Amino acid sequence: MKRIFILTALTVSSLPFMLSAQHLKVLTYNIHHAENMNGETDLQSIANVILATNPDLVALQEVDSVTGRTNGVDQLKELASLTGMYTYFAKAMDYDGGGYGTGILSRLPITARERIALPGTEGREPRVAGVATIKLPGDSLVQFVSTHLDAGKDPADRVSQANALVKYFSNAKTPVILAGDLNAPPAAKEIGILKELFADATQGTGPTCPSDTPAVKLDYIMLHPKQYWDVVEPRVIEETVASDHRPVVCELRIKQDKE
Repeated sequence: MKRIFILTALTVSSLPFMLSAQHLKVLTYNIHHAENMNGETDLQSIANVILATNPDLVALQEVDSVTGRTNGVDQLKELASLTGMYTYFAKAMDYDGGGYGTGILSRLPITARERIALPGTEGREPRVAGVATIKLPGDSLVQFVSTHLDAGKDPADRVSQANALVKYFSNAKTPVILAGDLNAPPAAKEIGILKELFADATQGTGPTCPSDTPAVKLDYIMLHPKQYWDVVEPRVIEETVASDHRPVVCELRIKQDKE
């Protein structure tokens, strides 16, 4: 298979961290609480996508935790059991006897966890970003973020949420990978705000939603600082049944700072 390299031309010498080259495969997937396109709950199919892709880091959105809707299953814990990965669940809200939010799976150790509540209009579904600090081989660190922005037709909340994420991570002391369902197409204002700080590793990939007949790109993997990364083969996985979104994957290399 031909490899496509997206390389940045800039180098910097003043950023506060130095890293040796690290290779990571990242997957982002809105799993729709494991309800497939046939209306059936099928968490094993989500696990199968993850196992077949063999990622190092997975950002999940629309994850149920012991809700009545999904028969009291702790979905992230079950996926961890099926895939052998570390986990972090960031609850966005209470729902049906349990919780609902974003999740992270990691093959690498998680050294810290943080939940960021994002701004939004009162009465709308609450939105969060789950942040896991990942320990890479060689003891360097990366922050991995799973988020899910507002789904309303009015972009005002998404714009506020994008601004909040940029403000939060603008002074990050480690590299950041932000992944998730941003509920906005590439030309949207809120995506432009995020791209002021982050590089879009999935630039050029196709639509992700709905999974059976995808018409719009809503799912992204973004990187900060822009000039610290090489991106290899970003692609949308042609999975049409397991969820209402298609998963997105790419391989990354964190570059060492060079003068």
